[in-house]
Amino acid sequence: MYASQQSAYLNSFVTGLSKNEIKKLLQDYWDIYSSEDAKEILSSLIERNNDTYISVVYEAYGNKENYVEILKSGLPDDESIFQQYLQIYRKLGNVIPEVTAQGLFENYSALEKIKDAGWNYGRASFIARCCFEMDYLSENELKQYLEASYDGLKKFCKTWREYTSSYVYGRALWGGSHNGGMISIAEDLLNNKDSPLKAKKYI
Repeated sequence: MYASQQSAYLNSFVTGLSKNEIKKLLQDYWDIYSSEDAKEILSSLIERNNDTYISVVYEAYGNKENYVEILKSGLPDDESIFQQYLQIYRKLGNVIPEVTAQGLFENYSALEKIKDAGWNYGRASFIARCCFEMDYLSENELKQYLEASYDGLKKFCKTWREYTSSYVYGRALWGGSHNGGMISIAEDLLNNKDSPLKAKKYI
């Protein structure tokens, strides 16, 4: 999804983008200037879906009549951390009805299971490729990050349609509405005869 957004190659270690394009993307959007920066960002993206507090937030959203009790019992007593996750809960209230109306998920339970895993692991894969081209990662390190992203993704998404839906949802959480373009990219990846996802239903 990220690669398609950037008009990059979908099925190779290299992206096909110029070094200047990659450098701008890494620096302006990710603050990646070195190997250390790259590894910190990639580790964060890969571990994000293992955040147990996020699961508490989704449980609260699915049980709105008891959401206060669920959040207070499941989140830390630290006020700043509590407020951070409370903001995520409020954002879910704005975004989930929209993506549900767009038909990305059959029901809330499907969304709750998948969450924004596709968004996190998909970005990690593309950023790892960019970092490899900037010599921030060796080829072996790139393979390790790609494998970690793939293995992580499979814990949440069974099909490539679930992955693309999860990616669009994650982008909506991050950037709000106006995701028609991303939905078009998802449909093209799933249905275009030249897409590497066309012949594969399952991840």
